[in-house]
Amino acid sequence: MTEICEKVFRSKAGKTVIVRVFFTPGVKVEVTGDFFGSEEDLEDLERDLAQLRLSEVKILGLDNQEVLQKVKECILSHT
Repeated sequence: MTEICEKVFRSKAGKTVIVRVFFTPGVKVEVTGDFFGSEEDLEDLERDLAQLRLSEVKILGLDNQEVLQKVKECILSHT
């Protein structure tokens, strides 16, 4: 059974961000919201977040440090 942790928040840039962390064998991260970025950049960001790495990908309206913190909160609440 897959467990999911979801965090919904307003970014520092005022954008709505939804972070979902899926706990299956391993961790999968999904980020959605009203920010602007390419699908490729978003996939790179999600891959970095799943490995608890601060991504170098730049997405307009999204603070990578802020999103990484939400992923860490999910993982800590899961353990």
